[in-house]
Amino acid sequence: MKTEKNKKDFKSEFGMMLALLKIGFIGFGGGSALIPVIEKEVVEERKLVTEEEFNKDVLVASITPGALPMEISTGLGKRAYGVGGMIVSALMLAFPGALITVAMLVAMSRLHSNVLTQIEILSIGISAFIACLLTEYSRKTLAEARAESKGRWKRAVVILVGVFLLTCGKAVYGILGFEGTPIVHLSTLQVLGVSMFGILYTHCKFTRKNLTVSGVLILGYIACLSFDLPYETYIYNGLRAVMVILAVWGLVRSILDDGQKKKISPKRMLQEEMAWILFFAVLSVPALLYGGHVLEFLGQGFLSSILSFGGGDAYLSVADGMFVNSGIVEKADFYGHLVPLVNLLPGSILCKTLSGIGYLLGFEMSSGSIPAGCLVALAGFACSVMASGGVFCLVSHIYECFESLSVFRLLSRWIRPIIAGTLLTVMLSLFSQNISTGAKLGCPAWIALGISALIYGMNLILLYVLRKKNGMLILCSIVATLVLGNMAILLF
Repeated sequence: MKTEKNKKDFKSEFGMMLALLKIGFIGFGGGSALIPVIEKEVVEERKLVTEEEFNKDVLVASITPGALPMEISTGLGKRAYGVGGMIVSALMLAFPGALITVAMLVAMSRLHSNVLTQIEILSIGISAFIACLLTEYSRKTLAEARAESKGRWKRAVVILVGVFLLTCGKAVYGILGFEGTPIVHLSTLQVLGVSMFGILYTHCKFTRKNLTVSGVLILGYIACLSFDLPYETYIYNGLRAVMVILAVWGLVRSILDDGQKKKISPKRMLQEEMAWILFFAVLSVPALLYGGHVLEFLGQGFLSSILSFGGGDAYLSVADGMFVNSGIVEKADFYGHLVPLVNLLPGSILCKTLSGIGYLLGFEMSSGSIPAGCLVALAGFACSVMASGGVFCLVSHIYECFESLSVFRLLSRWIRPIIAGTLLTVMLSLFSQNISTGAKLGCPAWIALGISALIYGMNLILLYVLRKKNGMLILCSIVATLVLGNMAILLF
C-alpha cells in the first residue's frame, strides 16, 4: 500500500514538473502573462493546490522583487512537495528560457537568419494563445464573483475595469501606432501599491472620511504620475509618505483589533533559505574558478534581482546600470545581442538576462572558451533562481504570520480582480509586441494584428466551443502562425 502511494506521489510530482517545464518553453510574454497558464495546469487540471492557495502565492509574488513566474512556482512546489519541490519547481520553469538564451548566444554567429525568423513568427502565435488564457482568467474571476453575490460581481467589475484603464495606456498607444506618452500610464507595481494602501487604510469600510482621504491621496498620486505639476517631486514624495504611514497605521489597527497572528517558524524558514544557498553554491562553485570578476558578477546579480520591481523591462534598466556601466559586459553585446534575445524568447527576462550576461562574461574572460561561458552562465542562472525563490520564501513567511488578520483576508479576497485588470493590459501588450515583431519581419501592422486576432479567435473557439485542452490550443497556434506568418512574409 505504501509503495503504491509513493508511486502515485512520484507520478503526481513528475507530472507537475513536466507541466512547469512545458510552461517554461511556451512562456512568451513572461511575468503576469503566465499566471493563468500556471493556474490552469496546476490548479484546474492537476489539482495540486487549491485556488485559494494559488491566489495567496500570486499575491505574495506580486509584492516581492524578483521573477514573478519563478516565485509562483516556488510557492506551489513548496505547498505540494516541500523544500525539494520548491527548488525543482522554480528550476523547471526557469531553465528553458535560460537554456535557449545561452544556446542562441553560442550559435549567434553560425545560426542561419531563417531560424531566428521562424522563432519570431512562432512568438506571435504563442502570444495569441497566452492572450486567450488571460481572457479566461478574467472571465473566471468575474464568474466566481457573480456566484458569490451580485454586489461582489459589480465591485469586481469596477475594480477590473478601473485597473485596466489605469494601466493600458502604453499598450493602446503601441497598437494604434501613436507616439508619445499616454496621460494615465500606471505600472502594475504602482497599481498594486495604490490597491494595498486603499485596503489597508479603509479596511473596505467606505465611510465618508475613508473615501475622502483615500480618494484625495490616490487621485493626487495619479496626477503626479500623469501630469507635469509645480513642485511635482515634493508633492509626489509627500503623498507617498502619507500613504505609507496611513497604510501602516491601518495594519497596526488590524493587529490591535484582531489580537492574533501566527508565529513564524524560524526552523522551517532557515531550512528553506539554506536549501536555496546550497542550490546556488553547487551550481556556482565551478564558475568561481575563473576569478574574482565572477564573484563580483554574482554579487551584483543578486543585488539586481532583489531590486527588480516593475517587471522585465524595468529589470533591463537595472541590468544596464549594474553590468554595462560597470564594464562587466560590453554595451554592444548587451544591446546588440542579449536584449533582442531576452525580449524574443520565452521565460523570465531576469533569469535570461543574468544567464546571458554570465555567458558573455565567461566567454570574454577565458578568451573565447564556450565551456567557460556556459559555466558562468549556469552561475548567473542559479543566482537569479536563488534570489527570486529565497526572497519569496522570506516574504511568504511574513505574510503567513499576518494572513489571519482581517485586512489580509481582504487583500486575498480582492487580489484576483486587481490581477485580472492588469492581465487585460498584458494581453494588449502582447498584441502590441506582435505588431513590433511583424514590423521587424517586414509586415504591415494590420497584417500582424490580423494574424494575432485570427489565432486568438481560433483559440477562443477551441477553448469555449470545442472544449479542447491547452496542448491542442498550443499545437494549433504553432501550425497556424507558421503558415500565416510565412505567407505574410512572402507576400509583403
